Amino acid sequence: MIDMTENDFGVIMRPALSEGEWEGDVQVSVFSNHMPEISDDVHAQLMFLAYKMSAMVQFCQDNEDFDDALSDYTEDLVDRLGMSDREDPVINPKEKITSISGNVITLNFNTKCEGEG
Repeated sequence: MIDMTENDFGVIMRPALSEGEWEGDVQVSVFSNHMPEISDDVHAQLMFLAYKMSAMVQFCQDNEDFDDALSDYTEDLVDRLGMSDREDPVINPKEKITSISGNVITLNFNTKCEGEG
């Protein structure tokens, strides 16, 4: 559980599960807590940063060169943080946007090729 404060913003990924198994889809949402000590303008700026973080998924889908560069950067970061020693890969860059509704982006991480039965 994450210890949340009234000043927190976040980007949430919610996997689609069926009978405890991941279906390959994920919804990405952003949120902010109450933040009583900041102006509406500062809140809007921080909320925009959270939206930029969630939009990165679609941007990478639309810009393969950028996606490759960000994937390389992320893999290096994961290595530096000592997270690459795990047996399962931390990152699978094969995500696909299936829909966008408001602040929810649904992704499909299925490993089957498109058109495969």
